[in-house]
Amino acid sequence: MRFLLIITVLLTLSGCVSSQAHHGASIDNLEKVGNYQGIVEHYRKQLVNKPNNPATMLKLADAYCHLGDTESAQFYISQPTSPRLHNGEYYFVAGNIDMAAEQYQSAVKKYEQAINKHINNPAIYIKKGIAYGYLNDYKNASHSFNQARLHGYDENIVKNNLATLKIAQNQNQQAVDLLLPVYQHNPKNKKVAFNLAIALVRAGDITQAKQILLTHYSKAETTQLINALENPVKKD
Repeated sequence: MRFLLIITVLLTLSGCVSSQAHHGASIDNLEKVGNYQGIVEHYRKQLVNKPNNPATMLKLADAYCHLGDTESAQFYISQPTSPRLHNGEYYFVAGNIDMAAEQYQSAVKKYEQAINKHINNPAIYIKKGIAYGYLNDYKNASHSFNQARLHGYDENIVKNNLATLKIAQNQNQQAVDLLLPVYQHNPKNKKVAFNLAIALVRAGDITQAKQILLTHYSKAETTQLINALENPVKKD
């Protein structure tokens, strides 16, 4: 499971932390560029005119989650108490907040509620799969990732996540088989390169792992990474 934690940190959808400067742009532009600090400022101003507005508080909960402020995110997501306000988007954001708080079982339940509310966002299956991965439930994690695939999600991200499950189960050659074609198609993808290198090291192919890492890291960094992968820190 330690390797799953290493890899999911690198995935596009695994975390919610992001921060950029606010330059007075419109809310649409702020959302497009992921300026969550600016989004927070925008919706906090809206609360001045419309206190306790459920839609505004949901937007704030989501933005605070992306900023890594879990306490504020939990505060705002807890404000809309009426069941009629708990739609698919509400449960999706609530699940993301639970993920940020490392409450993975609760996150799975929230994602399932969002799906039951017919949310139209295939990313939820990736999120749900990652939550299952943290719970060491690899069968359901794999099923969730493949559901994302069936809902049109990016094949490379799905395969990257499926490979983390293989690595976590010490099925390293299977992880290599999944990632190598993805890497060959797009060798500039740093996330895939790093994950492939992990699988190769664990499969015993240090030479190829070094060659891949050297395309993205310095020689010193590559040596450090290889050493860390060959001698992972053991938890007490």
